[in-house]
Amino acid sequence: MKDIGFKLLYIVTALVMFVEIGFAIKGSLFTDIADLPVGTLQASYPSIGTGEKVMNVYLVENNIGEGIRIEIAQGEEAYNIFWQTGIDSVKAKWTNENTVMINDIPLDANDRFGYDCRRGYSLFDEGSLEENFANFEEQEEKHEEK
Repeated sequence: MKDIGFKLLYIVTALVMFVEIGFAIKGSLFTDIADLPVGTLQASYPSIGTGEKVMNVYLVENNIGEGIRIEIAQGEEAYNIFWQTGIDSVKAKWTNENTVMINDIPLDANDRFGYDCRRGYSLFDEGSLEENFANFEEQEEKHEEK
């Protein structure tokens, strides 16, 4: 009877370990920019033009240091567009109703996928910067035509 109890204990322990390892791997490989810590509000910038959107910049302190989270809020809805760890400040501004400039990099304010440093790419990867600036120039041309 004692052997059955120990075997059952080992099986339950192994099962719990495998489940915990599975969740740890899922958490490290599959990131979602929507599930970020809130942080402390550092600045708010209303959008150019209508001012319906607001860009909020947050400083987040967590177990790996500091990071910056930027969200776009419109009415009751808010979504994250930027997450970068290892920094404690950014230069952020609106360039038009649909584009924000974060550390001199234009980002689409409507892109809910946004920039997330955990994805393993950089805005400065080959092609990314040129693509961002091309999109920015195209938006600027449309804005000037209006």
